[in-house]
Formats: sequence, C-alpha cells, structure tokens
Amino acid sequence: MYLRPEPLILSVDIGSSSVKGFAFDPYGEALGGIEGRAPCTLQYSPDGGAEVDLPCIVRAVDGVLDALHARSGGREVLGVAMTSIASSLVALGEGGRPLAPVLSYADTRSRTQLGAMPADVARVERTGCPDYTAYWPAQIRWWRARQAASPPPTAWCSVADALQERWFGGPLRTSYSLASWTGCLNRQTLAWDGPVLDGLGLSPSQLPELAEHSAPHVGLRPEYARRWPKFARIPFFPAVGDGAAANVGSGATGPGQIALTVGSTSAMRTVVPLRAPAVPPGLWAYLVSGERALVGGALTEGGNLHQWLRDSLQLGSWTDLEPRLAALAPDGHGLTFIPSLGGARSPDYNPDATGTLHGLKFSTTPTEMLRAAMEGVAYRLADIAVRLNSTLDTSPLYVASGKALLSSDVWLGLLADVLGAPVVVTDFPDEASARGAARLALGALDLLDPYAPSRRPRSTVYEPRPEAREVYGAARERQQRLMTALSALPG
Repeated sequence: MYLRPEPLILSVDIGSSSVKGFAFDPYGEALGGIEGRAPCTLQYSPDGGAEVDLPCIVRAVDGVLDALHARSGGREVLGVAMTSIASSLVALGEGGRPLAPVLSYADTRSRTQLGAMPADVARVERTGCPDYTAYWPAQIRWWRARQAASPPPTAWCSVADALQERWFGGPLRTSYSLASWTGCLNRQTLAWDGPVLDGLGLSPSQLPELAEHSAPHVGLRPEYARRWPKFARIPFFPAVGDGAAANVGSGATGPGQIALTVGSTSAMRTVVPLRAPAVPPGLWAYLVSGERALVGGALTEGGNLHQWLRDSLQLGSWTDLEPRLAALAPDGHGLTFIPSLGGARSPDYNPDATGTLHGLKFSTTPTEMLRAAMEGVAYRLADIAVRLNSTLDTSPLYVASGKALLSSDVWLGLLADVLGAPVVVTDFPDEASARGAARLALGALDLLDPYAPSRRPRSTVYEPRPEAREVYGAARERQQRLMTALSALPG
C-alpha cells in the first residue's frame, strides 16, 4: 500500500556568516536530507564596519531555495518560514536598487552619530532599544553623512524585507518582530515611532508596512514562479528576528527559561507574555510577535572569538582542543580577558571598547589564552544574567543553543559554574533559529502551538559546581576591576 509522505515546512535562516535552509515536519521536527547552505559573510573593516553586499545575500538565499526546492521532491510544501540577523539596514533607491552595502548590527561606525541623539528614557521605553550603533537611528544618520553627495534613498528596510519584495513585488512589508530590532518601532502601539521618525526626517511611507509574522506573502513573481514552481502559490511568512526564533526553536518559552545562545555572537533572552514589559537597565526588549516580548542582552563576541583565536594562534581543530581545554583548572591560568573585540554591547553599550588580555607570562600557553577568552565571555554573560534574572518570578533555567556552545562541553560546564544554575541541552538539532521560525509558521497555519512545552526530554543537564563557582566569582570581579581601570584611561 502506498503511503503518502507527510507534508513539510521549509525554513531559511539568514545568518552573519552563511544562509541555511532546512525542512521540518508538521510537528516542528527536523527532516534530514532536505537542506541547503551557502556562504555569505559579514565583511569587517578596521574603522568598525560590518557589512555585506545585498547581491551576495540574494545569491545565497536564492541558492538555498534552489536546493530546498530540488530536495523536497514530491512532498507537499506547506510554506516557507524565514529568520534573519537583526538588525540590518538596506538603503533602496529608485526601482528598489540597493544604494550601498547592507549595514549589520555589528557595524559600529555610527558611533560618531550617537551624540546627535539626546538621552531619552521615554524613547527607550517606547522602542525597547538603547541608544547604540546597532540600531537604525544612529545608522541612518551615519549613512546620510557618508553619502551626502548621493541621491537620497527612497526607502529603508531590513534585508529579509528586501528579499521578499524581490520575490513578490511591493509594497515592502516587515514583521513586528523584525521591526522591533530597528529602534524605530513603538512597541506599545505597534506603529513606527513618530518622535524617532521626526528626528530622522522620515515618514512612515519610507519604511516597510508593518504586519504580524503570521500574515504571509502568496504569489511569486513570474520569474520566480518559473524558477520554483512548487513555491508559486504557497505562503512565505515574513522573517522574524533570529533571537526570537532561537528562543522558540530551543524550547525556551516558559517562565524562568532563558535561552543561552553562543553562535557567532552570544545572547541571553527570555520570552515574556506581554507586548511592552519594562526594559531592565542595560538590556533590551524586542518582540517575538505582537503579543509577546523578548527581553535580554547580547555580546558581539562568541564563537567568532573562539574561531579568531584558533586561527590566530594556530590551535588546530575544535575537536582536538576540547581535551586540552578540559584539562585546565578554572581560572588556573591567572589571565583576565575582556572580550570586547567588536565593541561592547549589553550592558555597557560602548562601541569604542576594545578587547584586552591581561596577565601574560612566558609560561602562558595558547590553549590557556583560549580558555581565558571562553571564561571572559561567560563573565560578560553573567553580567546580563544578573539583570535578566531580576525580572523573573522563578529560578532561572538556561537552555543552551548555538553551534559554538553545543560543540563544547567545556563551555557548557563553565557557564553552568559561572551562572550558578543548570544549563540544559535538549536533543534538538543545533539550528534553533530555523526551527523556531518553522514552529511560528506552523502556528500561523494552526498546526501547532509554537510556545507549547517541548515533547522532547532534556538530553543533558550541566549542574553548577560550588567550588568552581567560587573561583569564577573572584575572576569575574577581577575582570570588572580591570574594565573599570581601563575606562579611566585617556583616549
């Protein structure tokens, strides 16, 4: 007897180093063998630039969709979900032509414009975003100053919005989730914030229309319908922010559950069943949807720091390093690492901050330097955790996600020690953002509740060790003292 295979939903994840696509069944479980990957990496410059050409992203995403279309075979495709790095800024000219490379959240060149933005606590509460270079108010001001001789853009949008406009035609549309990462959305009214737009000299017509992530595009343009005939009339859902998707995909959506993500960068986030909760000092509050917020903080460093040190110090493969790292005692190297190589995000928001490694001796080994860097990232995440935990009504439970973190038992263990709470690893695949976007899309199709507790058991729990926590606590205080001393230096 012939059994028709289950339908599937596809999910595309636009990251800072690549674009990935996966398939999931109607229960949100990953389906092996149906995937696509394409490199597309942020380009960094010494002046703080972190950008990528839009054509690079277009080629990568279209190539991933080519692979998913081919590999889905004869199975019914329910729709295409998307998640994207956030924030990103695309300046579009006449005919939707990109006028410059895409600016990413990691671009700090707009630090010169922060002074043009007077401190406004009310603005932070309305938008959920602190004054920083990751957001559009500073980036748009910087873009205009740099491109003063060029024709002004006709529209501004996020990279995923530009892609969907190419596939479906106008008008530009974005989700509340992705818009909440821009610093221009009033999260209380779910409209573009009037005072912020007035300060930028913009009208809402120059920004995408706002919609819930559950309101899909349907009906590809003819050239794309010919390229992907199976996708021609299925729903493509507006992209959600990668952090929001990661929480849903890792199952960290319940009370006290905090998604602890270390991918290229690092973050800690918790889902709150309110649209506009108060913003804890030093943190931010974005949106998962029009009715749920995502409160947390992020660092610019994570797996990218691990990769940079492995390459720079020629330390070899990650697999070979793990036993050597595990053999080192907590803080046994005596080093203090401040991991602000890309500026400081939460909770200090200093784009001019730089990294520091203090305490080197002739006996210091490259492996000890890497271990110190991993511990340094953990201490900075602990600074976020203190603020985030103050908003919880129950003890925190950290749910791990991100390829860098899930690849390292050492990092998982030391984070449990530093945070003083269990760190849980489920047996979900490491692509939590793609899975979260898929679950949100399946929820929009009324096939499941994306926020329901996971049916899967926890596969591993890393419990904190009291003796290690005491050692790490002293080392974290040492890091804080060094940061304070460095901040007092001129220049």
